Amino acid sequence: MLDVEDFDAVFRGLDYSDGLVAEIQEFRTALGGRTFFERLLDLLKIKGRALYPPKTRQQLHDLHQRIISSDTTLHNKHCLVFYLLKDLSPQHHESTELSAAFACDVHLEKRFWTFIEGLWSLDHLQFAIAVGHLTHPSIIPTFPDEIMHTLLVGRGWLTIAGMSMDSSDDVLALAYYNCVKPPLEEQKVRIEFARYLADRNVTDMYYWIHSRPEYEQKPLLEILVEETLQRHVNAPRRSPGSQLYSREAKAVELVSLPFTDEEEGFIEKFLTEGKGRMYESAEDTVMMRRMVTGRLTDVAAANKTTYTGARPLGRVDWAILKDGVKRGLGSRSNEQGLAV
Repeated sequence: MLDVEDFDAVFRGLDYSDGLVAEIQEFRTALGGRTFFERLLDLLKIKGRALYPPKTRQQLHDLHQRIISSDTTLHNKHCLVFYLLKDLSPQHHESTELSAAFACDVHLEKRFWTFIEGLWSLDHLQFAIAVGHLTHPSIIPTFPDEIMHTLLVGRGWLTIAGMSMDSSDDVLALAYYNCVKPPLEEQKVRIEFARYLADRNVTDMYYWIHSRPEYEQKPLLEILVEETLQRHVNAPRRSPGSQLYSREAKAVELVSLPFTDEEEGFIEKFLTEGKGRMYESAEDTVMMRRMVTGRLTDVAAANKTTYTGARPLGRVDWAILKDGVKRGLGSRSNEQGLAV
C-alpha cells in the first residue's frame, strides 16, 4: 500500500505548471472565488486555502504536509491528495491515470472516489460529468446547497470563463434536485431554484411551493408570478427552451392554477396593491383570473378608469368585454360575491 505521507512517491516529481495554475485560478474566479477543494479544506479545518493552487513545488509540499498532519481521518487525507493528483494527471503519461493509480494503491472506497471526481468536475465547470458522479446513490450528500447553486448559475459562470453550456445541460439542476433533495436552506439558493423551476414549468413550480414550509410559500408565490409576467427577468440564467415556453403560455397556465382562497387573495392583492402592480399585464392577469374562476360580478365592477377606453390587448378589448359581461349579468351584476 502506498504511503500517503511520502511526498516523492505520491507526486512522482510532478508539480503545477504556470498554465495549470492560471487555469485553476480562472475556474475559481468563474465559480465566485472559491473552489470545492477549498470548501473541503475548510470543512476539515485544514489551513491550506492560501496554498491552492500551489505555484511552486515548495507550496505543493507544504500543502501536502498540512493535509497529512491534520487531525482528520485517513480516508479524508486520501481524498484530498486524490483531488490534487487529478489536477496533475494530464502530465502523467502512463496507461493508468495518476489519480486512479493512487486511489487503487491506497484502496480508496469507491464512494469517496466518486464524490471527489464529482467535486473536481464541478471545479472545472464540467457540470454534466459532475452531476453523474454526485447523484450516485452511495454518496452521502455534502455541500448540497452549494452544489445546487453552482448548477443553477453555472451558465453565467461559463460565459465569464469564455465557455458555453450545452442546451441539454439545462436539466442538470433538476436532475440533481430530484436525486439528492438538497434542503435549499440558503435563501439565495432557494430563490434561484424557484426561478429556474418557474421558468421550466409553472404548474410544477406551484405544486413544489406546497412542499415547502409554510413561511416560505408566499415569497415563492411572488417569484412564480414575477417569473411568469415579467419579460427578460434574469435573462442570463434563462434556459434555452424558454422561447418554446412562451410568456403567454405561462400566463394562461398561471391564471388556471388551483389556488386556495388564501392564495387567491394574496396574489390578487400582490398584483393590485403590492410590488406586482408594476408588472406588465398585472391588471390583465387579475381580470383573467376573475373570469376563469367565474367571478363575473368582480369583472363587471372592475375599476372603470382601468379598462374603459383602454388600449386593446391583442384581439381582446377589455372595455368591450367588461361591458358585455355586465350586460349579460343584468340585475345580478350588483350581487356581491356572485360566482358562475
